[in-house]
Amino acid sequence: MKLEKSLPPTPMPRIPKTELSPDNGCVIDMKWQIGPLSYHASAAGKEPVPLVTQSTRLPEIVLYDHVGFKGAYARTNLSFHYVGDFWNDRISCLIVVSGVWRFYRDDYYKGPYWDLGPGYYESFFAAKGPDDVVSSFQCIALT
Repeated sequence: MKLEKSLPPTPMPRIPKTELSPDNGCVIDMKWQIGPLSYHASAAGKEPVPLVTQSTRLPEIVLYDHVGFKGAYARTNLSFHYVGDFWNDRISCLIVVSGVWRFYRDDYYKGPYWDLGPGYYESFFAAKGPDDVVSSFQCIALT
């Protein structure tokens, strides 16, 4: 009788706590629609769409947890009902690559909010309100 060697189990890949992932408590808004763009979980059963002749940029932002574009960062083009355990009340500055984004004090798009268009915001809330208070955000327009 021959004994077989078994390989050690492969460990699950670790997701960095700074990643905007459901594994880190994030709640992603999967049903957004902005202008000619919309999110679909599946292409099955969709009706044909007319060909778009104009160039449309996907909305995009980069978040940082320290003023001056320092510290942990995350890049996304999705809206979030809740930014997750790491990012909650921690966003200090950001870059709006494209789109107009609305940032809310509370989760599920509630509470006071701030609208920001394309640009570099080195101290995100210096002129708009207190720092480190965002719990959710969404894109509200294309640029």
